[in-house]
Amino acid sequence: MYQQAWKRMLEADHIVIVSHVHPDGDTLGSALALFDVLTRAGKKVTHYNKNSELPQSYDFLPGYSKIKYTLPKSFDLVVSCDCSTRDRLKIPEGDYEIINIDHHLTNRYFGNINLVVDRFTSAGMVVYELLKANAIEMSKECAICLYTAIADDTGFFLYGDMDEATFQIVAQLVKCGANPQEIASKVKRREPLSKIRLYGYMLNHFDLYENGRIATIIFDKATLEATGAKRHDTKNIVNMLRSIVNVTIAIMILEEKEGGYKVSLRSKDINVSKIALMYQGGGHKTAAGFEVPVCDPKALRDEIVEKIKRIDKE
Repeated sequence: MYQQAWKRMLEADHIVIVSHVHPDGDTLGSALALFDVLTRAGKKVTHYNKNSELPQSYDFLPGYSKIKYTLPKSFDLVVSCDCSTRDRLKIPEGDYEIINIDHHLTNRYFGNINLVVDRFTSAGMVVYELLKANAIEMSKECAICLYTAIADDTGFFLYGDMDEATFQIVAQLVKCGANPQEIASKVKRREPLSKIRLYGYMLNHFDLYENGRIATIIFDKATLEATGAKRHDTKNIVNMLRSIVNVTIAIMILEEKEGGYKVSLRSKDINVSKIALMYQGGGHKTAAGFEVPVCDPKALRDEIVEKIKRIDKE
């Protein structure tokens, strides 16, 4: 399948690589690694993302400044990176094929070619294996992107189903020029003041349920405006609640600018992807999420807590 996917990329006239809406390090790193490789191979490539405001913590990634926010008029192949469902691409239907590169257990296999390896910690690992299977030499720029993808999706090797293969791959990426300390500093030590203010709000307003086992926080648009935070400032903020010693599940409910709510679920042991699937979402055992239309966020929170209690009893 890896050879088939690479062959299709080489045959394409114009490739659009898509990182998912509200991007993280895995989707951006995977997409930018492919952008680097395919550009060096002489292919016509566009990296597209729906969001015009990207997280600045990834602005050091090679190719970041070349990401486009509008689709080209014509293209014949889409390469999706780290998207479990087609709707996360945020592109219209059209006369093109899709190569679906992902690692989520809940992936819907929406591509013409599906490179989905759910035992991997990140889409970055899938891209690495794609390049390795086709004997493609990796540049330093590609290695930086892939290392960032893998490190970011594992919380810099704090969680995820990491095994020997994960560290064998990142070791090779370091050999190719990725600098672990530099990348960690760029991603983890450049938090905007607005995000720190958002942390402060969360620490003063989160709620605990089930004898402190479940922690929840609701961010509405007024809170984001008051702290000056952008949507991407909420990325991974819920992990602080999960880190509380007695908490096993953390829930963040975020009011979207366009309407509706984004729900992020994090756990230490319970399979929260089961809950996400109930709302047509997806993710992993310990990290999942979904979106819902306009609703009462407190009622939604209570509903999710009840579902968690039922799963506990199964």
